[in-house]
Amino acid sequence: MIATLTRHQIGTVERALEIFRQLGLVEQLDSGAFYMTDIELMIGQSSTEAERKRAARLENKALLPSRTKGGHLSDIRPPEIELELEKEIKIEKEREGETGHPAPAAYGRYNNVILTDTELSGLKTELPDKWEYYIDRLSCHIASTGKQYHSHAATIYKWAQEDAAKGKAAPKQGIPDYSCKEGESL
Repeated sequence: MIATLTRHQIGTVERALEIFRQLGLVEQLDSGAFYMTDIELMIGQSSTEAERKRAARLENKALLPSRTKGGHLSDIRPPEIELELEKEIKIEKEREGETGHPAPAAYGRYNNVILTDTELSGLKTELPDKWEYYIDRLSCHIASTGKQYHSHAATIYKWAQEDAAKGKAAPKQGIPDYSCKEGESL
């Protein structure tokens, strides 16, 4: 029955029980059942490795602050989380680049228009009523076509200049444009 429960071969279980008997961990009763001696002492006790780690942690806490950086990261947090944090920090540093400027942020409906703070403030000053319209327009255009641009700010400025040259102003947010040419109807 033990072999079935543990999914081990019968011979392996028989040898293990024999070793347990020799070590005095198991006794066989008259009925043939096995009885584990001192089981109440074995249940709930921590392993020697756990005891060793616990003692090392207490020692580290007692040491001077300069030596507390030792130890294993797994004592504090799992290594997977540590690796993920390191990757995020590395990506952030790459975005900042060597110049030390803050990383550009994503704007637009689909968060795919990348602009730095200076580019965004330039758009706000040069296109005060239209900058949001052009950011959303570019965001939708990138999402629908999959095109990539070297400079999203330059693309927005170009579109604004083309619209101004055509005499077509960008519609203001929230106000529908019902204008039409003579002879046309809505």
